[in-house]
Amino acid sequence: METPNVTDKVVVITGASSGLGESTAKLLGSRGAKVVLGARREDRIDSVVKEISATGGKAAGFAVDVTNRGQVETFMKEAVDNFGRVDVLVNNAGITLIAPIGLLKVDEWDRQIDVNVSKSFTGLPRSCLKC
Repeated sequence: METPNVTDKVVVITGASSGLGESTAKLLGSRGAKVVLGARREDRIDSVVKEISATGGKAAGFAVDVTNRGQVETFMKEAVDNFGRVDVLVNNAGITLIAPIGLLKVDEWDRQIDVNVSKSFTGLPRSCLKC
């Protein structure tokens, strides 16, 4: 797979502790991007950051719950504090909750929509639009 030149681009990735977010961070880190990883599982984020750094990449990681606007604002501030700017934002955080529809787990449905759809946009601080 060919990727455009990402050398020295600052890429912020949510949901970066596993799956597509982790793979994206590793790929872009190996191609010269400065990656900022965010997810709820701090231990996994730390592990991915160490792996990227061990191969010569530049990475920073932070615990963040994308449903918490204050944490997202702090996360974006940390990205700028570490690398001076944000060039790309990958809103990858997401959850899947599975249950029979007959159980009507409305709270779980609301949380899934909140994480996967709503907070991808409303959790982004307005100040980041100037990054």
